[in-house]
Amino acid sequence: MVRLYNLHPFGSQRVVPCKQEPAQFCRGRDVLFAASAAASCGVEVFAVRREGRCEPLGSFATLGPVLRMAHSRAGDYLVTIEEKSKATFLRAYVNWRCMSAGSSHVCVRMVGHKMEESYTETLKEQMSIVEMALSDPPLCISCCPVNGDLLVGCRNKLVMFCLKYLVINQNLTVLDFERSLILHTDNFIPAEVAFCARHIAITTELDVLILKLDLVQHSADRGEQCAYQVSTTEKLVDGGMKDEDLAAHSLQLELDEFVICRKPVELLGEESKLCKIPITLDSTELSTEGKKHFQVQYLLFRRFTPDQSPFGFCEETKLHSVQFLPVYQKA
Repeated sequence: MVRLYNLHPFGSQRVVPCKQEPAQFCRGRDVLFAASAAASCGVEVFAVRREGRCEPLGSFATLGPVLRMAHSRAGDYLVTIEEKSKATFLRAYVNWRCMSAGSSHVCVRMVGHKMEESYTETLKEQMSIVEMALSDPPLCISCCPVNGDLLVGCRNKLVMFCLKYLVINQNLTVLDFERSLILHTDNFIPAEVAFCARHIAITTELDVLILKLDLVQHSADRGEQCAYQVSTTEKLVDGGMKDEDLAAHSLQLELDEFVICRKPVELLGEESKLCKIPITLDSTELSTEGKKHFQVQYLLFRRFTPDQSPFGFCEETKLHSVQFLPVYQKA
């Protein structure tokens, strides 16, 4: 099956010979991952060659249907949001390339648990599945292309996992994750997130918020929790109205059978604090030595308002993706 999407004009296309119809896919530096839409849940991996060929590298099974997936160039791991029995799970597939070499050994572990027993000299060439427990179902994910840290979007919060390299012995170093920071929000459900070098972008159906996490010095009199709260008096009010007046005015318009059209908004720098999205930081790192503390810097808030049609709001008017691209400069 070949699906053609309405993209920018292109000069060529590559047909990937998937065994099952793909439901989700993502691209790495030299690989392509395709999650199956069939009942037999799994991910097929293809090597993308410079000559334009896509060669199968192998496949591995998943816990359930894959809802979201992303690949991290740093650490070379694949992270997925999977569903089983009406519950969602966050899993990272580490050292998946050994499956293409014919290895069938798989280690499943929870994040942060002791791993020495899982890795022996005879089983060091094995794929690891790292499960990350969350108090709320994960909705979206993003991997930092610079250091491999993971950002997970949940209802009213964002959870950041730091990528760690643990030395098991002199011949073996494995990847692990540590939940290091939670960004609490109020009445906010992220549709997509992007994460790169401590820059965070969050989108809803029509809004985009871009933040930056700044490192701050930890003073002796500060507690373990580093919080930054936007003042409740700093709120974005259309036309300079107060909240009570705006609500009454909106209600009156609805009673008069008028269509309320929200205006587009763009706030830059400090003004973007007025977006009605307060952020509270909660550090969850276990180690106290070398612990990092952050504060939030607002960079941009943008609300898009599509052209109103007589048929009302439709799916095509929603924002569908957001991404960061790191730019490197030499000398």
